[in-house]
Amino acid sequence: MDNSFSHKILAVRTRAQATSIVKLILNHIHEIEELMECFFSEDWVLCQKSSWPLSLIAEKAPEMIAPFLTQMIDNLNKPQHDAVVRNTIRAWQMMDIPEKYEGQIYEKCFEYFADPVYAIAIRVFSMTVCSNIAMRHHALAAEIIPVIEENWDHTSAAWRSRGKYELKRLRKLPTI
Repeated sequence: MDNSFSHKILAVRTRAQATSIVKLILNHIHEIEELMECFFSEDWVLCQKSSWPLSLIAEKAPEMIAPFLTQMIDNLNKPQHDAVVRNTIRAWQMMDIPEKYEGQIYEKCFEYFADPVYAIAIRVFSMTVCSNIAMRHHALAAEIIPVIEENWDHTSAAWRSRGKYELKRLRKLPTI
C-alpha cells in the first residue's frame, strides 16, 4: 500500500477532506485499490477513516466498489468499528446489488435491521438495503413490514421516517 495514501486517509477529519479523497479516486481509478486496502486493514483507525470516503464513492460511482462485495461481506463478520458496518451498509443502499450477492447481503442486513442492539443508523440503512432487494424479490416484503411496524413505537424518529418511506414502497408490491 502506498504509504502516502494511508496518510491521506488517516488525516481525514472533515467531509471536505473525505470528498477530496473521493475526487482523487474518481480521477485516478486505480486508487480504489488503495482505499480498499485501507478499508480491509487490521488497523482499526485506518479501516474506520477509509469507510467514509468509501460510502461517498458509492453515492457517485457505486460500480467502483462492486468488485469488492465478497470482501465487504466477509469484513462484516469481523468489523473493526461500527463506522465500518454503517458505511458498508450505507454504500450498499446506493448500489444495485448483483443477484449472486443478494442472499448474503439480505441476511446480514436483516440481522442488523431486526436487532435493536445495533446503532440506529446501521439498522435504518439495513432496512433500505433489505427493501431494495425486496423490490426484486417481492415475497421478502412479508418479512420486512412486520419488523418495521413492531419497532415503530419504541425507536427513533429516523426509524419512523425511513420506515414510513419503506412501508409505502413495500406495500405497493404485488404480493402484499
